[in-house]
Amino acid sequence: MKQLLFILMFLVVLASRAQDLGTGMEISGFRVPDYDDSGKLRAQLYGEHAVVLESREVEITNLKIEMYKDGEVVMTVFSPHCFFNMETRQAHSDGRVLIESGPMTVAGLGFTWSAKAGRFEILHDSKVLVKEAAQAELKELKL
Repeated sequence: MKQLLFILMFLVVLASRAQDLGTGMEISGFRVPDYDDSGKLRAQLYGEHAVVLESREVEITNLKIEMYKDGEVVMTVFSPHCFFNMETRQAHSDGRVLIESGPMTVAGLGFTWSAKAGRFEILHDSKVLVKEAAQAELKELKL
């Protein structure tokens, strides 16, 4: 899931805006688009609410990230609640996370994401759900 690396860019942009605001400041109903060098939309981060905490973490409510390829949404990440540490560039949550991509949905409980390591990890109860159409295609795969 190479495209999860786009999460870093969005959270870094959000954190840089939050640093300008200072502890206790809030952002509501935000959207942060990311474009490539040619001006094509690569991804968008949406959040219902974000607040800068004394710990210098940004608390984000109802996070949604859409990743695009050729103008189409190819992956969407949802999390009702997470934190982003502005110093370590790491995100974490104890709550639910859902990733939708084509015929698959990945769901779990809790996640960590490290910008430095480029790693997104679902911590507990991870499940991969495959839509019916994809199940037929998977039966034809020979391992």
